[in-house]
Amino acid sequence: MKRYVLLAVLLFAAAPLAAQASIVLPDKELAPEHARFKDAAYVLRDTLFGVTSAAARLRRDFSATSAASLTSRARDMVRACEAVGRNTAAPRAAVRGVPEGTRLQERERTRLLAAYDALDAAAAACAREFGTLAEPGRGEEVRGYGNRHASTMVEQIRRYERALDGYFRALDIPNRPRGARPDPLAG
Repeated sequence: MKRYVLLAVLLFAAAPLAAQASIVLPDKELAPEHARFKDAAYVLRDTLFGVTSAAARLRRDFSATSAASLTSRARDMVRACEAVGRNTAAPRAAVRGVPEGTRLQERERTRLLAAYDALDAAAAACAREFGTLAEPGRGEEVRGYGNRHASTMVEQIRRYERALDGYFRALDIPNRPRGARPDPLAG
């Protein structure tokens, strides 16, 4: 019996010791212009999450929901795409505010600025297409064409994200997915 009590005490004592063995280092300090860019890019990332969420809801509901609900989903897409159009200016300006660097950084910067232009054009087209589909009585058109229009915007978002990841890597800025915890090995 005493052995079991001793074993239990050792097991409970070992847990805090294991926690003390891991070291969590903070992310490296960023230059002010890099921090401004990262913050602006994350605001846009959250806006883009609204578009992909609205597209996922549309994809989920298109086959089994009413035409009125599909019209509502089209209005959600309009609002989300318009928000993207409003929120690309800040990160674009922040990219231009980052001082020139290596050839790799400049190449990735050019690629990212082109991705902002393409994202703006796709967001405007998305808002226009879904604006038409969001009119009353067009729910069946949303059922037939909504997913195709939404997938075009989602594909453009994925291309933008690849360009953004490339620029983050070129600047050596940690870029974690939304909701991810800080990297315990960063430093």
